[in-house]
Amino acid sequence: MANGMNSDVRELVKQIIGKPCSRREVGRMRSLSLGFGNEGRVSKISKTVYKEWEIGTYYSAWRVVREGIVLCGSQDVVDSIDELNLSLGRIDLGRFMSLRQFSDLDVRIEFDSGVAVDFLATTSDDDECLHIFCPGERCIEFSVRGGWKAGPSDRRWPEKRASLKPKQRP
Repeated sequence: MANGMNSDVRELVKQIIGKPCSRREVGRMRSLSLGFGNEGRVSKISKTVYKEWEIGTYYSAWRVVREGIVLCGSQDVVDSIDELNLSLGRIDLGRFMSLRQFSDLDVRIEFDSGVAVDFLATTSDDDECLHIFCPGERCIEFSVRGGWKAGPSDRRWPEKRASLKPKQRP
């Protein structure tokens, strides 16, 4: 399922397996959000109905691929975000099958349809590349320098939050 994830994170991620992607959205600045499961909460500001599991990125590049072909990506040349949303909406993602770190910098979600979504670290800062909002006010994030971390989603994380760093190479 994942390189560098500890058992707590793996157990949380296992709960998404088999759930269909029921919400997808390209947001401001080409952020990406994928929702899984039942309705979770409604944003007071945007009125967006989020799912109980939300996987996405605010700033990292992303791409949707099948058999080595990019079907849609954050760097697609379009006139508006609406065009990216239309492209993304035409793709049958299917059901969540796995989440894995396929390089020191990048993470992939694999679906039963043969489609994958890659989250690609492209900046030198250590902001999160990927986040997962989970039921029970929990959150998982991956960043290049920080690795895998878990904490609460409803309050500020303590300075010394549990770090789930990728395995060091020998």
